Amino acid sequence: MEIWKIFQIVAGVFAAVATALTVTAFYCPAVVYWAMWMWTFTIWQIQFLVPMPVIERNKKDNKILYSLSFFVSVFFAVDVNTLLQEQYPATHGFSRGVLIYSLAYLVVSLLLAGWFKIKEKKKNK
Repeated sequence: MEIWKIFQIVAGVFAAVATALTVTAFYCPAVVYWAMWMWTFTIWQIQFLVPMPVIERNKKDNKILYSLSFFVSVFFAVDVNTLLQEQYPATHGFSRGVLIYSLAYLVVSLLLAGWFKIKEKKKNK
């Protein structure tokens, strides 16, 4: 079996388990941290499968933009985590911080990969 297919299956299994843990967390709040970690692992799998190959292919030519994307991700994650700390202090902790950073980095890297893809298509025309 092709390695990418295995990673896609693992990401799907992680997403299913994360969804089940999220639903369980509504009835058993102690499971919320397990759910957050499972969503973090799911996001990391998606990150590895979708935007990273495009970013890795183009980061040598766009070092400043690549570094800037990391800064924007951290800035966005810290801002959102601070906001959530004020709104939902019960879930404050390392698990939520990692989940928020992973989600912020996924969003920024998807935008960056999309821009690189558009740039590649224009260059190939």
